[in-house]
Amino acid sequence: MLYFLTGLTASGKSSIAHEIAVERNIPILSLDSMAVYKGLDILSAKPSDVMRAQVEYFGLDIAEPDQNFSIVDYLNYLLDIDFANLTYSKDILAVGGTGLYFSSLVKKYEFRPTDPTIRAELEQLNYEQLLKFHEIYKIELPNVELNKRRLIRNIESSILEDSKYVFPSINISSDKVGIFWNNPDYKLNIQKRTNNMIKNGLNNELNLLQNPSKTILQAIGMNIDSDIESNINQKTYKLAKKQLTWFKKEESLEIHTTNDRKFIKNRMIELLDE
Repeated sequence: MLYFLTGLTASGKSSIAHEIAVERNIPILSLDSMAVYKGLDILSAKPSDVMRAQVEYFGLDIAEPDQNFSIVDYLNYLLDIDFANLTYSKDILAVGGTGLYFSSLVKKYEFRPTDPTIRAELEQLNYEQLLKFHEIYKIELPNVELNKRRLIRNIESSILEDSKYVFPSINISSDKVGIFWNNPDYKLNIQKRTNNMIKNGLNNELNLLQNPSKTILQAIGMNIDSDIESNINQKTYKLAKKQLTWFKKEESLEIHTTNDRKFIKNRMIELLDE
């Protein structure tokens, strides 16, 4: 069965998950949209080589830095490793704070794959040309505030309508599937983590990236030219608030507001044993 330990970034969920995985001899699925990238070890706070020797991790290092990796790519990766069937043969602990990854597994969203060729051609068009494209091919405009990105996605959805799919059923609880850890000490934890990242060579890691994708350029720590520590902290605070907004709507998760690490670990183990 698949269980979830989610929470605010830097809450401490990853270390708890690893401890449980070692004790129970079970694998971990990463729910982190940055950990999918090779070469972002420090920025995404990936588990160390020693930790990965102790526990089998899924969802790490599956994309090149120049790849725009989407939720569809993530689901395709899980399809490739037959992840849905794995959840029926063993316990797996999913850990991370990317809300869309969580929802895609629990709610079985319908997805339309993207075509790199179509995307590349559409991105060459400006806003007015994209509107004209809608007019010529009689594509209904979305009822939202329009921008170039939304127009491109709307055209893709129309073109690829027949290729949509639903991710296969996974083995999860019909009641509570896991925990969201709202750690009130998240700001202090973020500050400590950022400081450690910089000490461990974050600047060198970022400088080694060649032609990073748009997805990576939107990541915390990218596109900052001065006072890297302060910038990362501020961006990560904002990320934590977005995570809380997303996950507090998820009724399938228990939300615990506490800085008691032992409580979170014990409650997660109780869920595994129910």
